[in-house]
Amino acid sequence: MLGNLLAIFRIFKVLKELRTYSQYRSIIKKESQDSPNWLKLRLRYDWIGRVYTVVNLPPEVTMSRDFPVDARPAYVFEEIKPVNEYLTKLNLQEILTPVLKPIPETNGDSYLVIYYYFFRQISWIWVIRFFLEIICSVLIYANWEYISSLFN
Repeated sequence: MLGNLLAIFRIFKVLKELRTYSQYRSIIKKESQDSPNWLKLRLRYDWIGRVYTVVNLPPEVTMSRDFPVDARPAYVFEEIKPVNEYLTKLNLQEILTPVLKPIPETNGDSYLVIYYYFFRQISWIWVIRFFLEIICSVLIYANWEYISSLFN
């Protein structure tokens, strides 16, 4: 009984998270169409809601022998401070996770910064388990007479 209540509670959490994701998608869509800050910061988004931009490192960083390659991500994080402040003004800072990826074609002179929506309740394991439970429940319901005849 307690397990069923916890499962129902978890489904409500997942539904709340899906609603939050839907609101997030509408915010970034509206901002991409209306906000001059969005254009000024050169932000874009894709069909699943990832916000991204490209940071090109200046020659002072790429050509300097005093600036090690390992310190480049720290420089990129300094460069994206305005983006982080903008996303904070939109109240999106708690639901987005930034990821830095060097662009291989530029030999590490440019970085792709991707802001992923961070799902707290939904995971691949949860989705697979949810669908397996539904399939098993339907199969048991459809074959209930046969299953009950096995135990009688």
